[in-house]
Amino acid sequence: MEEVTHSGRMSSSELANLWSQYLNDSLSRCMLRYFIHNVQDKDISKVLQFALGLSENHLQQIEEFLTKENYPLPTGFTDEDVTIETPALFTDTYIIVFIQIMSIHGMTRYAGAIGCTIKEDQRKYFKQVISETVELYDLATGVLVSKGIVSKPPTFNNHQKVEYIKKQNFLTGWLGKRRPISAVEVSGTYLNMQKTMTKIVLELGFSQVTQSKDVRNYMERARKVCQSHFEILASMLKEDNLHIPRTFDSEVTDSTIPPFSDKLMMFFISTLLSSAIGYYGEAMALCQRRDLAANYAKMIKDIGLLAEDGMNLLIENEWMEQPPLATNHADLAKNK
Repeated sequence: MEEVTHSGRMSSSELANLWSQYLNDSLSRCMLRYFIHNVQDKDISKVLQFALGLSENHLQQIEEFLTKENYPLPTGFTDEDVTIETPALFTDTYIIVFIQIMSIHGMTRYAGAIGCTIKEDQRKYFKQVISETVELYDLATGVLVSKGIVSKPPTFNNHQKVEYIKKQNFLTGWLGKRRPISAVEVSGTYLNMQKTMTKIVLELGFSQVTQSKDVRNYMERARKVCQSHFEILASMLKEDNLHIPRTFDSEVTDSTIPPFSDKLMMFFISTLLSSAIGYYGEAMALCQRRDLAANYAKMIKDIGLLAEDGMNLLIENEWMEQPPLATNHADLAKNK
């Protein structure tokens, strides 16, 4: 059956996908150029060069999509938001960990984007982007494994047998004897610990180079919240004698020279905090022990308040670029 080409105007969802990706890739381009300038390890440098090539290609293709439909290009982040020739703020070890975690963010975001894309050319574009991001994840993970940096999730014994749940106390969390944590619950917990650890290191590094007192205070507050969440998640694994991911706080250097603008650092942290709500929510949905689900509910509330305050700080400083809005017909009628 021949496919009918969707040749109409770009939908709001398709516009949102491209607009958001343009901002994120312009930010990535700034960070990657700085990392490449300072990286010492040749294997890690190759991964960074590959990632930079992806970001630059994405920006070019998104510009073509938006220009074709007469939408203005977002400003995003430019050369004014990065000073490449500044000392390294993070070690090579943390940088490759960071790239792997960001590739996970990318795979999640692009899968969601293609799920609400109708236009054939954009479907083809996001299929390509997903494939490239999977390759980036594969490259970064390969380097992490070869250098012994990777934090592998806990293993379970292989003497399991197929069973069906027979009692309601499988769900028990607060009262009575708790069952051990399940593999499904460990998976979400471990991933969220790795992502939280990545934010803690960024917040620590950014707090020592920002030029704004308000941004510094926010970074320190965010780091404390993320650290408390890391400890909550760790307790969920340690209760059953399972190991937790390696931490990388010591991979922040003593540099106090800002490589990035306060605008870039605030936007990036606020974006990561907002996305954490989704990752927490997904892990919570898979929890079948009430106490674990309650932990996620508390953390979602914490991170939601923190992310909102971050957005308010961006708005106060006029650092938050407004996304495309629906037509305000009431205002048009009023001003006629």
